[in-house]
Amino acid sequence: MNNRLHLQLIRSGLALTLLAAAVPSHADDVAMRPYIGESFMYTFSDSKRTSDNGVGGMIGGGVPINRFLNLELDGAYSHFNSNNNAGSQPWQQYLAKVDSQFFFSRNPEFAPYFALGAGYDKEVLKTVGRNGAFTADTGLGAIHYFKLFDTDFGVRADARYRWDDVKSSKFPGTKVSGSFGEPVLSLGLVIPLGGGAEAVGPGGGEGHPPPPPPPTQPGLKANQRFDDVHFAFDKYNLTEYAKASLDGDVTTINKLSGSYPSLKVDISGHTDWIGTDAYNQALSERRANAVKEYLVRKGVDAGRIRTYAYGESQPVAPNTTAEGRALNRRAEIRTTDGK
Repeated sequence: MNNRLHLQLIRSGLALTLLAAAVPSHADDVAMRPYIGESFMYTFSDSKRTSDNGVGGMIGGGVPINRFLNLELDGAYSHFNSNNNAGSQPWQQYLAKVDSQFFFSRNPEFAPYFALGAGYDKEVLKTVGRNGAFTADTGLGAIHYFKLFDTDFGVRADARYRWDDVKSSKFPGTKVSGSFGEPVLSLGLVIPLGGGAEAVGPGGGEGHPPPPPPPTQPGLKANQRFDDVHFAFDKYNLTEYAKASLDGDVTTINKLSGSYPSLKVDISGHTDWIGTDAYNQALSERRANAVKEYLVRKGVDAGRIRTYAYGESQPVAPNTTAEGRALNRRAEIRTTDGK
């Protein structure tokens, strides 16, 4: 890589990092937020180039369209040094493309995807010629998200095969006889943008005052629906607000059990759609059990409690927004007369 390109990539990386650090993170949204990123690229050069393999960098940004699809706009530059073969000369490659990534999972720990991109490619061979033409690539990749200094980042690795539709007439006297086909490896950072304080759910923030216990009412019916318990992203521990709400539920449940000896307490756990079905199923079970354990610890008869786990299968709000996903990360509590 020449020094000018190296310096340019370093400056770009610093600018992206500073921009991201100025944006508050939102852990719930880390895999579903607009982002910017940059990558180091290594291209295994086609024999028609008669040059060394290419090194370069890519910079761009994208936005999630839905649970499965990201669209991204990228610009890239690569340099291919001449080798020891006779007539070998250095190549330069400029590329702009629209990229699509189809995700198998949005789990922040490991989000694999299939990629398909297309755009404009300009190939330059020093002293011989240049050609701007169509380019396309496809391949597989994955992102792992992590937090550094309260800022979210993602490491992205990508392997693709790229076609460059160059014209041999633009490069007379060379081995160029048509389109290039080249494997390309890339490794870089993804920096999610936007967000705010982590969305926990209605009344679920630690700064809210705990709700008062429900007033004792004569003649309460056995079939009751209590306020949902909400959870932070990928968590099943109870917030202080949730505990205060459950304390009020315990009072009502124990009063009902005196009037209805066969009373049952049904707790169902739910998640948003980020993550695999199997992972969310297990997480919803842990959420239901966390509520059960707290109720039992506070005096509810464990024999009355039944738990259910539904994973992401029963959303109560759209999973396409942070607010909707916060509502879906919940445990529902109901009582019945058990008959």
